[in-house]
Amino acid sequence: MKRSVRCGKRPAIGLALPEASIDQLGLGAAFRALFKDERSGAVIVSRTASARVRAVAAEMFSPPVAGSAARLLLSAHAAEIIVHVLFGECGRIAVDPATDLQRMRLQSVKERMDADLAYPWSIDELARNAGLSRRSFNQKFQIAYGESAIDYLRARRLDTARSLLIHQRLSVTEAAYRVGYTHPANFATAFRRRFGHSPSRCQ
Repeated sequence: MKRSVRCGKRPAIGLALPEASIDQLGLGAAFRALFKDERSGAVIVSRTASARVRAVAAEMFSPPVAGSAARLLLSAHAAEIIVHVLFGECGRIAVDPATDLQRMRLQSVKERMDADLAYPWSIDELARNAGLSRRSFNQKFQIAYGESAIDYLRARRLDTARSLLIHQRLSVTEAAYRVGYTHPANFATAFRRRFGHSPSRCQ
């Protein structure tokens, strides 16, 4: 996958995958059908991305996990975009505008949390931003991202704090404040629970 570029007045994302990998997904026949009437051997498919595809693309550029998990997530998202391109053109993927808007709002809420980890986010405020009730927001965030909003926020805060300790050599107290912990002792407890050691070991 390449970074987004400007295509006219719209951002565009380019995906490059070996044909063999498309065959492994079971999409080889549908993919080759695009070239059925093309002598040049190249097909350009241009379509307006749905909110779901935009949310997937945003997470490809800023994955919520790292390492091998990030690579697996990247592959899964690339496959999902291919399916949307191949079958969305034929009208075989039904798009529910309400569901699409909901996904976009959830992605927006997640991005707001990522952008300001020090802010004292509450479930009530996040749910309001998503235009959902507290219960519905909790359920839909869990379905969309595999963990609750609070668990996601806690993990992002601790991962970011760990990075600050290692790469910026901040003190434990400063790293804790940077990611929204007002009590260093609570931060140290949460850090130890996530990583199995105290934050001071990262310094």
